[in-house]
Amino acid sequence: MNRLECIKSMVLKCKVAADIGTDHGYVAEMLLRDNVCDKIIATDLNEGPLNRAIEHLSAVNLEKRCDFRLGSGLTVLKEDEAETIIIAGMGGELIADILEDSKNIALKASQLILQPMTTADRLRRYLYNNGFSIIDERIVKELHHYYFIIMAVPGIDKVDDEIYYEVSKMLLKKNDPLMIEYLNRLLGINEKIINSIEKNNNNGYNKKIEQLSNKNKKIEELMKN
Repeated sequence: MNRLECIKSMVLKCKVAADIGTDHGYVAEMLLRDNVCDKIIATDLNEGPLNRAIEHLSAVNLEKRCDFRLGSGLTVLKEDEAETIIIAGMGGELIADILEDSKNIALKASQLILQPMTTADRLRRYLYNNGFSIIDERIVKELHHYYFIIMAVPGIDKVDDEIYYEVSKMLLKKNDPLMIEYLNRLLGINEKIINSIEKNNNNGYNKKIEQLSNKNKKIEELMKN
């Protein structure tokens, strides 16, 4: 399963879904074709991508089930207008900023499907500390890159260790083989950084070595458990 298919598979059946930053409209097409939702609000910050989405969804005869909107983040939505909000293909920090800028709208949605391209840890941190609960998470791999797809809902949820911002608690519970592969890669990357610092005899980075070593120990413990 690729990244877009995984995003689509996590959307629960609903009347209206908002695809924020729709780009070409591929996720919107998949959801409408399989009747996962009756209508899509497809939005983008820029005219170019939005026009591409209009062209694509018109070519596959789905434009009548779409409401195309130009604008930033969730500001183009009203409260309770979309049961599902999908934000994919952006950095984790940007997704967090979008949610924070329109938190009243995000907290009214039944579910958020979020796919950060980078800094998934910062997005998880934001969710856990701002009134959202992560109820499902999946990992997919395309070429050499791992992508995390998060399902969040309004609710209070906390983690007892900050390592769970970087390492998905949900995927650990599932014992997902791809997650184990990802963690082994993460351990290797951290080890290379430690070795590189030690080779250069850079005493100024002793704290960095300690942080990475401690992080690797925690990851190894989590994998054992």
